Amino acid sequence: MNQQHPNKKIMRDLINLQRKNNSIMAAVINNNFEIVSLGRTTVITDNDPTGHAEINAIRSACQILNTAVLPKGYWLYSTFEPCPLCSSGIIWAHIDGVVYANNPRYRGKEMDWSFISCHEMLKKGSYIHSVKLIEDFLVDEIKDYFL
Repeated sequence: MNQQHPNKKIMRDLINLQRKNNSIMAAVINNNFEIVSLGRTTVITDNDPTGHAEINAIRSACQILNTAVLPKGYWLYSTFEPCPLCSSGIIWAHIDGVVYANNPRYRGKEMDWSFISCHEMLKKGSYIHSVKLIEDFLVDEIKDYFL
């Protein structure tokens, strides 16, 4: 079977985990569409401003694979648009693509922490590593989360 991104099952599983764990979720996916690592937001629980779901998923994947640069073909899925910090981490880890569901338009009363869009960050960092981007994938299934 020839799989391609985006993958509805992976994103739906992350959306379900977000609702269950009350935390934005992210996953690093390998060439075989297997989840290598999961990340959830741990900013408050770990007193770590860099403890975003995407960064935690990348850190975990790099530790599991014993590398600072992920192999070709790895993607990151996130239930929310990666912020500038996470977008930079995606570039430095050499992730080939990003799929995200929700976006700052649906953040409810949460502050707007995405002052530079993921699209802009990935474009500006493309001279380091080019990253494909699929935005608002299954957004209708998660846009009510912060409302």
